Amino acid sequence: MKKVTVVIRKSPFNTLRNSEGLRMSIGLTLRDNAVRVVFAEDGVYTLAATAPEAVASPEVKRHIETLPMLGHELIAEKESLEERGIVNTRHKVGVQTRQEIARLIAESDVVIAY
Repeated sequence: MKKVTVVIRKSPFNTLRNSEGLRMSIGLTLRDNAVRVVFAEDGVYTLAATAPEAVASPEVKRHIETLPMLGHELIAEKESLEERGIVNTRHKVGVQTRQEIARLIAESDVVIAY
């Protein structure tokens, strides 16, 4: 089983990037992969309580809910959440420090940055 880490670093607003990264992450689960999605930098806004339809952004809720249901991990970078003042996230995710995430990335067989 390969350890695959997808790092989402960009803002989810006015782009398909984050939605496509999450959709691709679900696709990676079809093979023998242990998929982990890490939200860092502006990517943590993907987890905030927003109304994507109000700004013509694609819905990500379904993808974010599906990954844990399939047994895969979602992680938010603690420092990124704090720097952006995000206290409560719309979705249940693990929170780890930048140092802990660096260790997880180093242990991964494949890293895909979005």
